[in-house]
Amino acid sequence: MTKHSHCVIFTDLDGTLLDHDSYSWAPAAAAIGRIKQLHIPLIAISSKTLAELSFLNDRDDIFDGLIGENGGVICLGDQLEHPGPTTKTIDGARNAIARAVSGPLAGFRTSSPAVIARETGLAPSDAARAAQRHCSDPLIWAPTETDIATAQSIAGEFGLKLVKGGRFHTLCGPTDKGKAMDKMIEMLIGIGRLPSPPAKPATIALGDSANDATMLAAADFPVQIPQKHGGAILPLIDDTKLLIAPEPGPSGWNSAINQLLDQIFNARVQAH
Repeated sequence: MTKHSHCVIFTDLDGTLLDHDSYSWAPAAAAIGRIKQLHIPLIAISSKTLAELSFLNDRDDIFDGLIGENGGVICLGDQLEHPGPTTKTIDGARNAIARAVSGPLAGFRTSSPAVIARETGLAPSDAARAAQRHCSDPLIWAPTETDIATAQSIAGEFGLKLVKGGRFHTLCGPTDKGKAMDKMIEMLIGIGRLPSPPAKPATIALGDSANDATMLAAADFPVQIPQKHGGAILPLIDDTKLLIAPEPGPSGWNSAINQLLDQIFNARVQAH
């Protein structure tokens, strides 16, 4: 069994580990190095596509596992799970919403890389990977509150939900980041990276927006990263364990992870 496998870390990307504007994780490099030294599994859990996550990880070699499209696709090595809805269901719901709302609406699945690049600030090649969605679709629109309520109602008719992330409302299935955490832990146990029951690994989760709430609620050590361009910080979950990072983005991520690792491992040393 791998050293220090009694802990696993799940992290959102945009606005959390990755800077909201530059998409850089450099300010978190020290904490990531510490995680690797301790052999703690680090799992990306994001609304991004598997194509985006795989490209990032092939380039930077940060993550041990990947959870994309808000829990709709789960990848660990050569193991791949697709608990998310079908593309037919996603497209049908998006088209119905487009007919019902007050202004123009498109989704990443039907938009060109140029349009996605304009909306996100991504490079065209990155935008092309963002379009490779299988079980979710971020909406490109300027909704009124009535439009949002209408879209949520229509999504429900298709067995879907509309989730607000850091940038977009995303149409997705009943899967969520919290459920995906459980599945990833099961897979990590299966390959020996985490201990088998009755041992229970400590879980750390970091996120910055509403679609991270289920993940934070499921974690032993939830961390909310302040939004870089947000106003007052409103807790995403009602939990006394919730830690608010001292800064937005990767700088706050770095501080929070180091604080929690000190806390977890110091407590373990004292217990022995």
